[in-house]
Amino acid sequence: MQKQSAEQTFQDISRRRPALSGLLTAFSPILQKQEELCERYAGEFASCTLTTDTGRMQQGVPILTDNDIPDCSSLFANCAKVLVKPLSGIPLLQDKAENLAALFANLSHEDIKHIVEAVSSNNPTLIDYFAKEKNADPLETTLYGTFVVQVILRSLVQKCFGGQSEMPWDTNNIWQQGYCPVCGSYPTIAWFDRAKVDERNTYLLPGGSRKHLHCGVCGADWRFLRLSCPLCGISQSKQIEILAEEDNKFGEALDWCTQCHSYCPTIDIRDRIAMPNLEAQAIGMLHLELVASEKKLHPLRNSFWNTFIWETAWPIVFTSFC
Repeated sequence: MQKQSAEQTFQDISRRRPALSGLLTAFSPILQKQEELCERYAGEFASCTLTTDTGRMQQGVPILTDNDIPDCSSLFANCAKVLVKPLSGIPLLQDKAENLAALFANLSHEDIKHIVEAVSSNNPTLIDYFAKEKNADPLETTLYGTFVVQVILRSLVQKCFGGQSEMPWDTNNIWQQGYCPVCGSYPTIAWFDRAKVDERNTYLLPGGSRKHLHCGVCGADWRFLRLSCPLCGISQSKQIEILAEEDNKFGEALDWCTQCHSYCPTIDIRDRIAMPNLEAQAIGMLHLELVASEKKLHPLRNSFWNTFIWETAWPIVFTSFC
């Protein structure tokens, strides 16, 4: 299936939901620049490999736990600098982007590993410690650092695993966790595709579709049990409820857990001719996240569009859809 760029996905969403056009236009330069950098940086990791251990994956240990990230200080610095312009469009970073870029341009390899761990684990305590050590604001450091780490890890994963017909963690359904098999982050979106005829197992939904989870940090995708919660791991009857518009003609929904009240945006691509950019697609489902928030549900993983920019985004989404 052909893959869309972030810009193409945003254009499709804007045609379907004109009320979101202004919001998507604000985010488009960020995702486009990240895509451009990922393609450029993947070649810089040409000599890098990430070893996979079947036994460790069966135990639920992410790949990066047993692999040191290659020294990418120069890429980290370059990425931080290049992202100044698009990230300046975010109100929180408008007057801080250049200072934050300078901070990330002078990190040691150990500092970078610390930032990667903090972003992957979505652990604010780790970021707070690092930010205070550097005399920086924790929230601003988290936001800027997340965009940079995403580019670096996606480039690494693309080089090490891109082009494979089946990922090592999907072979024989080795990976059974709701968090990423590469970096350990929880997913930002899930998607359904059409299964092959011979794939009749518990990973399939009625009608022959497979459920996949997508990591918004490193870009990895992995198959997951169809009716299980990625966060609490429980799989019971009526465990997962679906929040969607009445007709749901675009295949967009939020799967939410009745036990832990976490949710994950979900997109059905079985009838699409192109695979959307999943980061862009998730942003285009903000109207559903607003409803989820009002129901006191929480995302599996906090992302910039549902955490840091709500003060800007909510009035637009609320006015348009409520």
